[in-house]
Amino acid sequence: MMKKIPASTLIIVLLFLLSVAGAAGETPKTYYVPQSFDFAKNFYNSYGSPDITATIIGSNEFERGQTVTLNIDLMNRGKFLGFERDMTPSGADEIFAAKTEAKLEGKLVDASGIVASLSSDQDSPIEVKSISQQVGSIRSGQNALTPVKFDLKIDKKAKAGDYLLRLDLTYDYQKNVQIINANATQETYDANYWYGMMNQNQTLNVIVKKQADFEITKTMGSLLPGRESIIEITIKNTGEEEAKDVMAIINPSDPISTTDDKAFLYNLAPGSSATAKYMIKADSKAVPKSYSMDAVLRYETLEGDITYSSTLQAPVEVKEIGFLQRLFGWI
Repeated sequence: MMKKIPASTLIIVLLFLLSVAGAAGETPKTYYVPQSFDFAKNFYNSYGSPDITATIIGSNEFERGQTVTLNIDLMNRGKFLGFERDMTPSGADEIFAAKTEAKLEGKLVDASGIVASLSSDQDSPIEVKSISQQVGSIRSGQNALTPVKFDLKIDKKAKAGDYLLRLDLTYDYQKNVQIINANATQETYDANYWYGMMNQNQTLNVIVKKQADFEITKTMGSLLPGRESIIEITIKNTGEEEAKDVMAIINPSDPISTTDDKAFLYNLAPGSSATAKYMIKADSKAVPKSYSMDAVLRYETLEGDITYSSTLQAPVEVKEIGFLQRLFGWI
């Protein structure tokens, strides 16, 4: 039966700030750690390293204008490639030390202190809002305890298509172990550990979906205080898909109002425009200036779903009543 290792076990951690860049899908290459501080005999040289791969959980398709949370699962696929004897043990204590070293060096495929960072290209319409995430440790063959979460903001004018995000991972791994003060009879030992640092990066694909999108390109007509008039609003489909059964709904606020807040535009193909007409009234105390009126498009997608656009702004101008209009009531 193995006896408890003394609390005085010596752990000397030497962090070598050397890195290896691993491209997406590639196994990271191990680097040579110079053994310039040998305090004991080294019986084995082990080979292998951690290898962390990332997978997006759930859909990677989003709509423009959204702020979303991207969930990423991390898995350590590190492989122990084997070991070779560095020296032959002699005597019971050295044999015990060699067996213990071989057992402990199997942990060189485990990753610890993992830090994950996500970034996008400078001209990308996708902005990563989250800072670097602390992941913890992942043993070989296991997944992270919880997904890594990054908040993304997709620009309202993002074009439909595929966009690449870069995931950078930095972590430590156990490079070498040496056993000292081994006692085969009491089955006790002390150990020296050498650690290395490794960098990996991987590209993740995010898709901005094709969809209808709209903008107000022109507003025709004006109002006079205390009067009503027809205001025409031209709306263009600037997206990549057709919008069916489009209804433009306006929501004017004081000092302008309407009892006619809906206009049917039927189908709008990508790049096409239609004009909605509304009877709008300005309050008699309205100050002459340009006012903003909210508009929302209700439409059916190609999949048959009913959806609404983001809120658009239509300018409506209230003009000052002229002298003759005041005198004779002309419009």
